[in-house]
Amino acid sequence: MKLFDNIKKNYSRLERRDFLFAYLIVLFPVLQFLIFWFYVNISSIGLAFQDATGGLTFKNFEMVWKGFTDKDMLGVNLLDSLGRSFLLWIIGEGVLFPITLITTYVLTKKIAGHYVFRIIYYVPGLMGSIIWTLLIKEMVGYSGPITKLLVGMNVNLPTAVTKNGLLRSEDTAFVTLILVRSVMGVVGNNAVLTGAYTRVPDELFESAELDGAGFFTQMFGIAIPCIWSTICTLLTFALCSVFTCDYNVWLFTDGTGGYGTSTIGFQLYNLTYRLSTGIGSTGYGYPAALGVVLTVMTLPVVLVGKHLLEKASENVEV
Repeated sequence: MKLFDNIKKNYSRLERRDFLFAYLIVLFPVLQFLIFWFYVNISSIGLAFQDATGGLTFKNFEMVWKGFTDKDMLGVNLLDSLGRSFLLWIIGEGVLFPITLITTYVLTKKIAGHYVFRIIYYVPGLMGSIIWTLLIKEMVGYSGPITKLLVGMNVNLPTAVTKNGLLRSEDTAFVTLILVRSVMGVVGNNAVLTGAYTRVPDELFESAELDGAGFFTQMFGIAIPCIWSTICTLLTFALCSVFTCDYNVWLFTDGTGGYGTSTIGFQLYNLTYRLSTGIGSTGYGYPAALGVVLTVMTLPVVLVGKHLLEKASENVEV
């Protein structure tokens, strides 16, 4: 009660009302975390330390370690899968995200035809990821237009590609996956970044133009610093998927993850599918242990990455 008395004494009624509103706003994500992560996952964490009879064991984590050093019970090397996930993430956030920053900024300057380009950007998102993935899959199939175009250009393709398509050859499957990821990744976060750019006051750009600042000087010197908090938020959320990025490997490979395309995200989905269908099920302990290991690996990456992003640039009030 002493705490409430001090608050009542030191703060006005209006300030106390503002505090109440702020705490209620913060309470919502806390409840969301407790219900949709802690409550849902607490049993999964417990399963990681249980055997088939419910007894305490660390065998599940030994299986995960074996999967990283050699191969797990499904004959998959988890380290290779982790490397592919990390490579897809690096391309998505290290290469494509900066391109998205630039292209979105260009569109906000209302160049000729910017409405047409913006519609082109939004169409893939409106189609839905599953529909778009299936469409791309058919385009790179053995009878698809992309494969036929490469054959017509006399490109020296492996025999497996001409018979089965670009996604069914050890030589081209993962490269094709990267290229598809690159095409789709450019349009990512366009809507969010557009909203952030439009909040930057026009007066800042007008003043910079009077001082002789060019297009890219205005972008890197004014626009990006002003929306840095939004960039930090997007990249922080992206860090959460650094070890599980797979870009629909399951759909692209018909649930096989073959031809050198298997990622950690695919492996988690594959284990879940096996458990739900009972086909070659490995039990709940192993996928639960793998999930715990990936969570432990991701947490410091997210925290350190968020700290470095926030330190990279000062917050600018607009």
